[in-house]
Amino acid sequence: MKVTKISPLKRLVTVIPESTLDILNLFMVLDVDDVVYAEVSREMKKERRDGSVDSERVRLEIGLQLERKSLNPMMKRLELLGIIKYESRKLGLLGKYHTIHVNVGTEITIESRRNYARLESMARYYRQRPENKIAVVLLDDEGVSALLLGPQSAETLYHRRVSTAGKHDPDERYKTLASLYSSAAAALEEKLDAETEILLFGPAVYLEDFKKHLSGRGGDLLARVRKSGYVSDSSAAGLSEILRSGMLSEYGERLKMVADSKAVEELLARMSSSPDRVALGFDEAVSALEMAAVDKLLVAEDFLWERLHEEEVAGMLVKAEATGAGVQVVASGSEPSDILSSLGGVVALLRYPVDPSLLRKPSKQPNPSR
Repeated sequence: MKVTKISPLKRLVTVIPESTLDILNLFMVLDVDDVVYAEVSREMKKERRDGSVDSERVRLEIGLQLERKSLNPMMKRLELLGIIKYESRKLGLLGKYHTIHVNVGTEITIESRRNYARLESMARYYRQRPENKIAVVLLDDEGVSALLLGPQSAETLYHRRVSTAGKHDPDERYKTLASLYSSAAAALEEKLDAETEILLFGPAVYLEDFKKHLSGRGGDLLARVRKSGYVSDSSAAGLSEILRSGMLSEYGERLKMVADSKAVEELLARMSSSPDRVALGFDEAVSALEMAAVDKLLVAEDFLWERLHEEEVAGMLVKAEATGAGVQVVASGSEPSDILSSLGGVVALLRYPVDPSLLRKPSKQPNPSR
């Protein structure tokens, strides 16, 4: 989330969500009666003397006093319904209802009426969070991929695969790979900031060839290589392999995908070694929270999109905060998220062993017939 303004005096912050997870966080901090400012479009109708009606869509900034907030899981957006209290153009909209749709990239200003401390805390967390990115280059005998890993997501800078048909001709194969190396290096030079670290992964022979190419190319790319290691695939599967292996563990505080992968790997290890220190699914997790036995909650982002509007789910998060349990939302569209969803969308890592039977709510028995 990009935070462009924090004003304690006016009790407002201005933010731009950069991921769908940011939108969920906005849903959590917004309260009824908060005023939300955003640029919107609205259709205005004018009646002519002959009775015909012209319509025109105009853009303006409005301030909306929030009455209802909701999540749209299909569109992955936040919908805010309320009464217009401010209009940047005098169009007679004051007192009318409007819905602001908050998508990734939508700038909004929130004026808190009830809980500014929580809103400011969220904004300062995002502002102080390190935004450093790292570049990962994956190499093998069939291609090269260059990815830019940021706090929330991965961006493909370069990706090229070549046919395996020419493997019988080493000279031709070398020329093809050299061409790919040159294109990948050019993409890194063009798209990376000067301080971005570079990590290389692949079989040793291709790592050395790529380093030699960078050395002969000049510039500072080779000097910015901080780490190298083995990976068997230069496609997207290679990145998953790296995350599972823990080779990026030192970047966990900077990169969410690394933190998510590490957390789910820890979960799987604990399920194998100490299954009585894991609560699986929403009901078991809530039971464990009621015992104050939860060390950390892992929650799939998709689970929150579908159920965060439910009082029981919101109550689970409040209970976690009250009992000192950590909460980690695992971003959707990833292997860790798929694993977590297959386990019910919510898993609790426990502070101490708990008999699984104590976590399961008794099934309701039908009333005996008379």
